[in-house]
Amino acid sequence: MFDDLKQYINNRIAYAKLEIVDSVSNMISAGVFGVLVGMFIMMILFIGSLSAGYLFGSWFNDTGLGFLLVMGIYVGFLIILFVFRKKIMLLITDKAIEAAMEAIDNSDEDEKEKHENEGHQ
Repeated sequence: MFDDLKQYINNRIAYAKLEIVDSVSNMISAGVFGVLVGMFIMMILFIGSLSAGYLFGSWFNDTGLGFLLVMGIYVGFLIILFVFRKKIMLLITDKAIEAAMEAIDNSDEDEKEKHENEGHQ
């Protein structure tokens, strides 16, 4: 009986380690994916800003004025972000908590399914 208890504890420790590895690998993959998406968004914004600057410059027959208009648009967005920063931060926090709770629920459901499958074998 003591050997069975020892084996059970070792199995639970190994299972906990695997759960940690699974959680960490999911966080790392989500982080890498976020960085990749962020890089592509930055490239799109950069190229789009250059295009818009030249487009507005051709409309006004002054390239500098076109780029100044693009900068003004970005400054406007920045002001909006600062004005609504608390609401935006609350929204981001709510989404992060919602995603974490969903991950915990999925983990619990996987655990239940595993126990049900073990019981039927």
